[in-house]
Amino acid sequence: MKERILDASRRAFEKKGFRFTMGELARHLRVSTKTLYGYYPSKDQLIGDILTDAIDKLKLKEKETLHNPSLDNIEKLRKCLILVPAEFQFAQLSHLEELQRYYPKQWEMLDQFINEQWTGIVALINEGILSGTIRPFNTETFIDLYIGGLYRLMENSSRNENRSTLLETLKEMVDILLVGILEKEG
Repeated sequence: MKERILDASRRAFEKKGFRFTMGELARHLRVSTKTLYGYYPSKDQLIGDILTDAIDKLKLKEKETLHNPSLDNIEKLRKCLILVPAEFQFAQLSHLEELQRYYPKQWEMLDQFINEQWTGIVALINEGILSGTIRPFNTETFIDLYIGGLYRLMENSSRNENRSTLLETLKEMVDILLVGILEKEG
């Protein structure tokens, strides 16, 4: 039943972000709210489990990408920088802002992951620098630009009329970080 609740919650998230109610979720599952609260005493706990599951999936996808022999270093780097769990790839950036504003404990968990999950990416960058496919640069600055850019886009998302998905936004941001903004010369 817990997995059914998590699946239904992910679908509710796709439609409404974190603004779905436990009552709506119970109706969708065709169970009483009492039954739902028996498994998840609070919506905070439910969202915590959704995020924990999403983070675990991201870690697994990153590991698979890092050890995929069919990808070159740059492809691995690009894929790792735009990893988004399947159930969140069509999410709006404003949903992350909702999480930050209304669910601070859960946001703290995601924020910690965003700030600490750089070991594999730094290894790819260093490998690229050693092989000559990436020019030397300050990786701390790169990480700060990535995280700062993501958070800035998230903060502006509620005012932004462009309803880009999280995946679309990350792809654009990573393309700018990796390739730059200048046209290629001759």
